[in-house]
Amino acid sequence: RDQTRMTLALLLMETSLLIGCHVNGQMTLTTNQASTNSDQGMEVSLIGSSIASEGNVHIGNLPVCDDDWDLVDANVTCRMLGFPGAISWTFGSEFGNVPENFLMSHVNCSGQEDSLLDCPHQDGEDCGSCMAAGVVCEPEYKLELRGGSGIHNGNLFFGNQPVCDNNWDMKDANVACRMLSFHGAERASKSSEFGAVPETFMMGNIGCLGNESSIKDCLHNDGGSCRASDGAGVVCLDTLGYSISVKDGKAPHRGHVFIGNFPICSDGWDLRDATVACRMLGYAGAEESFEHDLDCDRTPDSLMITDFGCSGIEHSLQTCPHVVNNTCEGGRAGVICYPADSILNISLSYIEKASPHGSGEGNVFLYDQPICDDAWDNNDAKVACKMLGYSGGTATIRSNYGKVPENFFKVHFNCFGNETTLLDCPHQKGSDCLEHEGAGVTCSTTGLPALRLVGGTTTPGAASGNVYLGNSPVCASGWDMKTANETCRMLGYTGASKMSHHSLFGEVPTSSMVYDIKCRGDEWGLAACSYKEDGGCPALDGSPLPKGAGVVCQGYMVELRGGSTAREGDLYITNQPVFFLGWGTEDANVTCRMLGFAGVERATTGSTFVGQPYYTRYKAYNFQCSGSESNIGDCSHRLNYYSSDYNDGLWYGENGGAGVVCSY
Repeated sequence: RDQTRMTLALLLMETSLLIGCHVNGQMTLTTNQASTNSDQGMEVSLIGSSIASEGNVHIGNLPVCDDDWDLVDANVTCRMLGFPGAISWTFGSEFGNVPENFLMSHVNCSGQEDSLLDCPHQDGEDCGSCMAAGVVCEPEYKLELRGGSGIHNGNLFFGNQPVCDNNWDMKDANVACRMLSFHGAERASKSSEFGAVPETFMMGNIGCLGNESSIKDCLHNDGGSCRASDGAGVVCLDTLGYSISVKDGKAPHRGHVFIGNFPICSDGWDLRDATVACRMLGYAGAEESFEHDLDCDRTPDSLMITDFGCSGIEHSLQTCPHVVNNTCEGGRAGVICYPADSILNISLSYIEKASPHGSGEGNVFLYDQPICDDAWDNNDAKVACKMLGYSGGTATIRSNYGKVPENFFKVHFNCFGNETTLLDCPHQKGSDCLEHEGAGVTCSTTGLPALRLVGGTTTPGAASGNVYLGNSPVCASGWDMKTANETCRMLGYTGASKMSHHSLFGEVPTSSMVYDIKCRGDEWGLAACSYKEDGGCPALDGSPLPKGAGVVCQGYMVELRGGSTAREGDLYITNQPVFFLGWGTEDANVTCRMLGFAGVERATTGSTFVGQPYYTRYKAYNFQCSGSESNIGDCSHRLNYYSSDYNDGLWYGENGGAGVVCSY
């Protein structure tokens, strides 16, 4: 046995000399992060495929056995190779039989490891040549910055290897920064500005035109003649780390909006963007958005932030789509926020029971302070819900939606139920309350008009039609892509792929139409937005009568409920659970990647996290994902399952929810 270990050690020392090469369809890369001294220099490689991102997994030229091999292990492997993650895992020597001298078996990664060698495992005894573990990685190499002072600067690494600075310029740096989700480069750096780099370069002599989506699409060579002092780097335009401010206003809650030193252009700026800006500034929301002409002394090439695409529910403008450039057709964007003493400074908190946005459930906060449940009743809850845009609601007590801070709004309310705001209600000074005494609400939309699509089609993962609010069509005047996207999100889809201004899905009545819609973005539905509803909607240019607005929605918007952490829970689509018939790992993998996780740890069935009663209406079932889809709505599936004691010849009864546990 000792002789075998010595032979293995010598073999690993020899193979460690092969760094970053492609030989006979095999790709080999040295991991840059050593786990232990004995592991340093051991290489992971994929063998058996002509495609560099897939193959049987070898470490130090020894195969890995497929016992207990799963997607979590595959994700760790692909990240070792510099890929973002794994599309799928393989077993049974998918890419050809292997030698029987396995390095390890029964690998059991948690998903957090930097190397397979860090994962619990056994030695590779009792495995045969047809038992090799394999992976199919996401084919794009991972791009990252190292050595900088923040996420926006550093030496550039592509697939765990540095990039050489030969001919490195701003065009190349702009492509790299856009790959990293920034909006361009402030400058290109050379000569390993952020520290010496390894001499195993991925590429050099890069010659981008500037419009490429990846630096691998630019002209380049292998960078073989570069040294540790020749690393290329970037300083990206960092709108992610800057603070927000308003300037030139007559009060702290109004003025032109700046992120860092960048002014915001009014192109595309509306009330939803303004709402997010005001929320960042500590206010309840935006009363108004506005624009002013650009300053006369503004230089033509000065940079501005423009074309924000916020939905209104974001906590920061930095997470909304936006562009940094020197093109601004409008003026400076501005806001008038609700002042600090605004009666609209009411919100719901979902601290522990993760109620989704727009569900109308939560502990009530007024001026960012919880309300004590002493004397809290349904009349108080009804007024609070009306303030939030609902028709009414019922009260909850005892911090039903999670413990609250003890900085209570020291007032006890005694509403009659017909008041406009809680502050209109009779009230008295409150006593001290504890974290488990938070007042809450379960709000209702009963009696309010429903948002719906008319005249189009509904298929798995998509829907189309003219937009109606109750019985009134939405007028096409003022209808834009941002409102169309918000409409689709309210209907449970990720967004709009198309919109229409000309009653595309059939003529609509014009005697009473909904128009001049102004949403903050945090409303539960269109009925909670500000709008007009009468016969005064203007006609579009060239049309004698107003036309109806239409939309094509695509992609399910998903959420997890009931889990103890953000990465687990039962799956809900449009506030409805998903039925577990046909639910499997590939379906769960697509779900987890939609939610921003690396992959799936396991798929769950039987309402693991949220119990479901008999006669539950489920949104969808029988998903058949391949694992490569970007949205679970793109997978083949069926809609609308109604569980009962006996259905389609099978008994399902209660607790039929599908769920996931995702991996980081």
